[in-house]
Amino acid sequence: MSGLRILALDIDGTLIGSDKRIASFTSSEIRRVAETEGVHVILVTARGPQSTALIEEQLGVRSSYATYGGALVWAREADGGFTTLSETPLDPAATARFLELAAATDVHIGVYTRDDWFVNRLDYWGLREARNTSVWPTAVGADRVRADAVASDTVFKLMFRGEGAALDALEDPLRDVGAEAFIHRVPHVIEISSSHAVKLPAVAALARHLGRELGDVIAFGDSLSDLELLENAGVGVLMANAPRGLAASPSIERTLSNDEDGIGVMLRKHFPTAAPFRS
Repeated sequence: MSGLRILALDIDGTLIGSDKRIASFTSSEIRRVAETEGVHVILVTARGPQSTALIEEQLGVRSSYATYGGALVWAREADGGFTTLSETPLDPAATARFLELAAATDVHIGVYTRDDWFVNRLDYWGLREARNTSVWPTAVGADRVRADAVASDTVFKLMFRGEGAALDALEDPLRDVGAEAFIHRVPHVIEISSSHAVKLPAVAALARHLGRELGDVIAFGDSLSDLELLENAGVGVLMANAPRGLAASPSIERTLSNDEDGIGVMLRKHFPTAAPFRS
């Protein structure tokens, strides 16, 4: 029997495939190690709790959550409830300023709180996010977004989407705000979260809560934000679909892609079974 007792799973690009589904073999292997090996599952993701709960339901395995990249950490207890281990929302004043800057442009605005998702409009970008996460926005409208976001006082993530030129013009003013925020830019998205929202300490805290340590964790990921966790877990596994040129430590194991049951086959390797192998 493996000494690994915690399974930490990134979601997008790792657990779910390019078709936004969890492969059946991977799903069955996760359930097997949870049910027969007593492994505790942690979903570690940039998504919010609502979307993460839907993924947990698809898996059919009670899980702990490290959502918003580690900004909101919930430990699943034996009675099925959650214990909140930490919350690291964005600074409210900085949030208001970020939204003010974005509202002066033509970008799509998404605001993510503990319980809700607000958008300024349901355009292409809003519909795409709804399709990807299976969560429908709570409120729509520029005025409503700013009012609800500021009133909530617990904004964990902001996402601004649009064409490159609009985001190019917005990026530097956002960075000039100077708050303690992590600002990540990809071609059509600027994502803002707390600079303290990091996956490694979130998983470490959950492991301690469970009476375990990082050496008891097998972790899967596919991006730069996952590397620190993969390098410090007992077993860190990088998906084959990770970006080329990602500077991963030689200690990190490699597996197949998220479309090839990369998690499932690696779980079969580390938690061997005589059960038939049906990929």
